[in-house]
Amino acid sequence: MNLGAAIDKDPSTFGKLKRVIIMGGSIKRGYGDLGFGPPQPPQPEWNILNDISSARKLFASEVPLFVMPLDATQLKLDEVKRAFLFSQGTPLTDTLTLLYHQWGQETPTLFDPMTIAFLVNPALCPVQPMHIRVDDKGFTRPDPGTPSAPHSPNAQVCLDSNPDAFFRFYLNRIAAP
Repeated sequence: MNLGAAIDKDPSTFGKLKRVIIMGGSIKRGYGDLGFGPPQPPQPEWNILNDISSARKLFASEVPLFVMPLDATQLKLDEVKRAFLFSQGTPLTDTLTLLYHQWGQETPTLFDPMTIAFLVNPALCPVQPMHIRVDDKGFTRPDPGTPSAPHSPNAQVCLDSNPDAFFRFYLNRIAAP
């Protein structure tokens, strides 16, 4: 919503952005598809689904767009990783421990931290150029166009991340004194 409002308010200023990085969409894998087990087809992802109009504006904005969809952001903070974090005793890890217990979900999925990690270390989530179209139901669809009229890419999309590399990066920084 904020990006859609910014585009509406001043499209020429928005167009000067060097890049926008978002956690949003589902290209090949839907919720619950962790890369093993039965595949889950793409689904409308929460961030896109809640404001389809703004998502369409963003994908049409021509600002360099980096997309971290469900395909690459379903990273589970399992019991071993939680125990490590919760035992560190820093103000940040203590706050995360409290938030974890308030949230009430046994194994949280760290969708957004991959997006921030990509900002700091793009090697954690290699991207590929794609043209993405947001349909009326909030699906983010790869849309190459036709052979006679191909679409140029409107986004750099990470379709696969390395959970081990992400957690080495993430846990070391979160647990640091």
